[in-house]
This record gives sequence, C-alpha cells and structure tokens, in this order.
Amino acid sequence: MKITTRFCSFSIIFLLGSFFSSCNNAAEDEVKLKGKFVNQTYLRTIPDSIPGLVSAYCYEMDFISDDSVKVLYGFEEATLGYKKKGNHYELVNALRDKNMPFSFNDDGTLILTDSTWNERSENSTFSKSGISADWKFDNYINQKMIAGTYLLYKDDKPASQKIIFNTDGTVTGLQNFKSYKICYSGDCVAETYPISNNITFTDDKNVTSVFAFDIDRKNKTLKINKIESPIPDTKGERAIKEIAFDLRQ
Repeated sequence: MKITTRFCSFSIIFLLGSFFSSCNNAAEDEVKLKGKFVNQTYLRTIPDSIPGLVSAYCYEMDFISDDSVKVLYGFEEATLGYKKKGNHYELVNALRDKNMPFSFNDDGTLILTDSTWNERSENSTFSKSGISADWKFDNYINQKMIAGTYLLYKDDKPASQKIIFNTDGTVTGLQNFKSYKICYSGDCVAETYPISNNITFTDDKNVTSVFAFDIDRKNKTLKINKIESPIPDTKGERAIKEIAFDLRQ
C-alpha cells in the first residue's frame, strides 16, 4: 500500500511538473512570437557588398497574430501562416507549396532555415526589433551602409560643407536634397551598368535623382557618381559617369 501511495504521489508530482513546464514553454513561445524580427545575417554581409546582389529570402518578419506573420521581401510583402511542428515552426507555403522551417535560439534570436534557397552555407539569423506599425528595414540599411557625417571635397581639397546622412533616410547639406534611399531590392538593382550600388535622392521640390556610389571603408570615403540619362525602351543599364560628390569622413 505504501508503494502504491508513493507511486501515486510521484505520478502526481510528475504530471504537475509536466503541466507547468508545458505552460512555461507556451508562455515563452507567446513572447517570442510577437513583433518584428530583422535579418542580421543579411545586414552583416552588405557593408562590403552590393546589397541588391546579396540573396535573402526575406529581410524582416512581423508576427501579427498567433498564426500569421507579415514578411518583407523588399519592394514586396506578404502575409503567411505559420504553425508549430515538433520542436520548431514552419512558414506555411513560403516557397509556393512548400513550408520553410524556423526555430529559436536560447537568446531569442530566430533562425530561418533558408540556406538551401539562398544557396549559402548558413541559415539566416533574425533578431527582435520591437513592435511598430511600419517596416524599418531601410533604416538598418542606411545605418550599415552610409549613415554618418562627411566633408565635401572639391579638387581634392575640403570645402567648408558638412554633409549628414541620417539613419531615417534624411540628408542635410548636400545641395537641395532632403532625403535618400539606397537600392537593395527590385528593378533598381540593375539601374547601372555595370551593376553597382545606387542611391536615389529627393529634393525639396520632390524631384528624384539617381546616382551610383562607391564606399572605401579603409579610407573612409564615399564617392557619388552621376549616371547617364535613362535609355529609351530600356530598363536600367545606365552607364556610370564622372564623380558628382567626393565625400570623406
């Protein structure tokens, strides 16, 4: 009888432990699956690359409910379903009729199993960026690529002109330009020939101008080049011309 009592007591304790453990895991999952996650693997790769040529399944993910997530593909976005499967999750129909697994590390980072799709040796790691109404990925691109303060040089000599590229996409001190956008996705990737980094400035009259740019991180220079006018009946493929702005930190 004592053995039976001890066995019953042990069983109750075990079941209660399993119940509370299950509840804790569910609560942890609920916390994890909220808000936006940013592709840090992509951001780590682009500073010395052309962002538009760095493959990424997606750039940002926003978990909006317990079974739906918004996915930012750059110039496009979509809402996908997701579900738990075993010890991981899956984006439903992420690749047409195929699901894409994802999981969490102990530190809360999200691992998207996209290496086969990207043809890379590593999967993409996403970090949580909080909850906000709008996508903020352009800000991360700006921060990684060119955000900062520069001096304008003319004829290899510094001019008394300070240029500031802010992470929010605004610019001050560069002619009458008010904002900028770095190309990382879409048709703009092939805007120049050969393909290079390119940036679109918008002035105070809402007129846009596209330039090519090159970064030398060792010497802390940012060279912004003019490109030829659009070619009739041709998308992109515009030749890179002379330097328009020689900026140095």
